[in-house]
Amino acid sequence: MFLIVCGFASFDLVEKQGKEPGPVRQADRKQLRVLIADDTAAIRDSMSNLISRLRDVEIVGQAQTGTQALELIRTLKPHIATLDIRMPELSGINVLTELKREGSDTSIIMLSGLAEAEYRRKCLALGAKYFFHKATEFEQVVEVLKESARALNGEA
Repeated sequence: MFLIVCGFASFDLVEKQGKEPGPVRQADRKQLRVLIADDTAAIRDSMSNLISRLRDVEIVGQAQTGTQALELIRTLKPHIATLDIRMPELSGINVLTELKREGSDTSIIMLSGLAEAEYRRKCLALGAKYFFHKATEFEQVVEVLKESARALNGEA
């Protein structure tokens, strides 16, 4: 995406390793591609609203069932997908298991309203990068996405 405002290209200063900060054109920045999967529309809307405000992060798709999530991850190949642990058709755990079996490169953030440590351990053991409780750790998703976008653009 290239942003032109009043005929001028948007530039940002980015610190490069071992070099002085220099201009990096907005068009040269990489976008972190994110997919949101949750069966609750209000959660998808809240996440979409938060994520859409982040620099260098784009939402490439949304799913309300596990089957949709799996299909969209396969076709869109997002960098990161957020998966609700409980969804119709396939659970987030089932989606995670299938992605691991397929050798998917998509990083998974599991979200759950269930705070049980066993779910957290199971998801992390299956290959989820993160596991957050929706009620108490929701904002941490935003921090992970910010860090991931910076790393994608060589700023971490």
